[in-house]
Amino acid sequence: METTSFAERLMEFGLTRQEACIYQCILEEGKVTGYEVAKQTGISRSNAYNALANMQEKGAVYLLEEGTARKYVPVPLEEFCKNRIRRLEEAKNGSLCVRLRSGKKQRAILR
Repeated sequence: METTSFAERLMEFGLTRQEACIYQCILEEGKVTGYEVAKQTGISRSNAYNALANMQEKGAVYLLEEGTARKYVPVPLEEFCKNRIRRLEEAKNGSLCVRLRSGKKQRAILR
């Protein structure tokens, strides 16, 4: 029987291994700073902050600025997964439309 870790499943939704580890940490802890994430995961601070910035772009975390502190909050797991699936479907449909449009142009040229 094959077992897949939670982090590996998150990687199927476009996160790197480091991002998946951080996302799992933030899901468990709630609102955290990049420093706290680095400390809890054992990832260097610079790598943690880079991963958090990428995760924000991918829609996995929100950034909150509380005074001078920048804290990260996880996008709820179900919402993150649904958003990733929706984006994949949109990308698939968009590329299909491009291929259909280019196909029509080719047919028009052939006539």
